[in-house]
Amino acid sequence: MTIAAKVSSTEVDNILRDRYVDQYFEARLINLPAYNYDPTVAGADATLLAGEVALGTGGYARAVISYGSSDVGNYADGGVPLNQKATVFAHDGSGTPIAFSHVALVWSDGNALTLGAVTAAPASMADATYTNIPVDTTTGSGVGLTVDLTVANSGAATTDYALTINRAGYGYVALDSVTINNATLAGLDPAIGAGDLTFPVSTVHTPTNATAGDLFTVVKTSNAVSLVAGNEAAFYWNVKQFGFYSTAA
Repeated sequence: MTIAAKVSSTEVDNILRDRYVDQYFEARLINLPAYNYDPTVAGADATLLAGEVALGTGGYARAVISYGSSDVGNYADGGVPLNQKATVFAHDGSGTPIAFSHVALVWSDGNALTLGAVTAAPASMADATYTNIPVDTTTGSGVGLTVDLTVANSGAATTDYALTINRAGYGYVALDSVTINNATLAGLDPAIGAGDLTFPVSTVHTPTNATAGDLFTVVKTSNAVSLVAGNEAAFYWNVKQFGFYSTAA
C-alpha cells in the first residue's frame, strides 16, 4: 500500500533556498482572454508568453521581484514560505488601455546587481539624497533600472555622486553605460549645473538554476481587465515549498 510521508523541515528549507533565494522574476501581463493555460500541452508556455501586452502600451512595463535570505519563513503546515511580494501595473493616463487576461511570473536575467563609478556628472548639484531616479538611456537593451543618488560637496567632482540601486530592472549586461539626463536631474534640483550623469552597470544577475525567460507560474484573471485613466492593478505573490512524499509498503 502507499504510505504518505513528510520531508524534513531542513530539507524543504534547503530546496526552497537553492531554487529561489537570490533569483529574480519578471511579472508580465498577457492578453489572451480565450486561452486556458495547460502545462501538459506541448508549446503551452510559448503560446502563453507570446500573448504578452506590447511594452509601452498605455505605459505597460514589466515588474521585477526578487527573493533574499530574509524572505524565507519558518516551516509550518508541511512547508516553508517566502515573504509575499507585490507587483503593480499602472496605466499612464493616455487614451490607450492596457488590456489583459493573465499575469505570469518569468525567470529574469540582466538585473543590475552593482554599479560602477560615475564617469560624467553635472557641474554642480545640491547636496541631498534623491531616490528612485529612472535611467533615461543605455548603450544596451536593459530597461527598468532606477537609482538612489547622494550628492556631497555641491557635486563639484564626479566622486561627489554616490549611487545605489533602487530597482534592478532587467536585460542589462555588464559594462552597459547608462545615463540620467540633465533634464531629469533638474526636476529634482532646478539649480543644477550643466551636464548629464553617466555611469556603468558593473555586474548583473543570471539565473543559476533556471533558464531566463522560462515560465514560473501564471494565473488567469476572473474576467478580462482593461486598465484606463491612470488606474493600477496589483498582484500579490505567495510562494511556498511543500515537502510531501509517498512510499510503498
